[in-house]
Amino acid sequence: MVGFRPAIEGCGNDNDNTRGRARNIGDFMLRMLVCMAALLLSGCASITGTQTQPVSIQATQGNQIISGATCTLTNDAGQWFVKTPGSVTVRKSTADLFVECAKDGVTGQVKAVSRANNNVWGNVFAGGLIGYAIDRNSGAGFDYPETVTVILGGKLGMMSSSGVAGVAPPNGSNVGTVSIDPSPPDGRWRAVMSCDANRFNKDSQPFQANFNAQVDGNRVIIKRRTKLAEEVMSGTISGESLSLAGMGYRLENPANSWTFKIDGVFMGNGKIYNGKGAQLAKNGTTARLCTVLMIHTDVPPPVPPQTTEAGVATLQ
Repeated sequence: MVGFRPAIEGCGNDNDNTRGRARNIGDFMLRMLVCMAALLLSGCASITGTQTQPVSIQATQGNQIISGATCTLTNDAGQWFVKTPGSVTVRKSTADLFVECAKDGVTGQVKAVSRANNNVWGNVFAGGLIGYAIDRNSGAGFDYPETVTVILGGKLGMMSSSGVAGVAPPNGSNVGTVSIDPSPPDGRWRAVMSCDANRFNKDSQPFQANFNAQVDGNRVIIKRRTKLAEEVMSGTISGESLSLAGMGYRLENPANSWTFKIDGVFMGNGKIYNGKGAQLAKNGTTARLCTVLMIHTDVPPPVPPQTTEAGVATLQ
């Protein structure tokens, strides 16, 4: 098991005499390849979670529950049909599920939002980026609401995975037309940063840290604060791309600082971000190579295990 160390370990060291001390990340890559091989040989579609989910559909008009409405459920993984009230098993996806029902010429539509569930973090920690990529492709780490209610004759509705329905603003979309919006949704995100060993410290080990994240339009900010230090990164979304830049510093000595530069893209219908880059010392040399995984979810990732190293703390 890779040990967990604070990102701040030895970051302020400007000594570039690192020949023979830089930590080779070959062991880490070997573990990743072994994990990939195990997954391929076992034929597993996901480490945890399932690729399908039953969804119950009901239709209403006014104050009445309507029986016999014909409903079509569509996402980027397929299309399913059911009459109300009824249940149908759909293939899960990071894409939202569009539900359209009709009876006697009256129609109604609802967008059931796909949300990351607890499995998505378990798969990331168990299988690294391999587990995350499987979830992104299969939808195993995402859920739709268990029950969807369609209001016949109403505007396009929106229902989150918590089962709370709302009314979306009119968008002029045609009835029955499914338009997958790849734009990253606003709101709360969660992020995990993984870095290899610090090249300026021969005793350093790879580490993993949790960040809170927020997306507001095209602006993104991720941050964390421990007992010893604070780290903040921000950037602007351009298409599907996002470059994050920021810094960290020790609270007791702000002059002891370092910077980050991360470049990546949104995928999974805009609900997952994967970036790669570096943590830089003050002289601009690379201290660590890092990856940032960000998921649109209210479910926090597990807290990294505590170690004897100072500075490992939960987010404040």
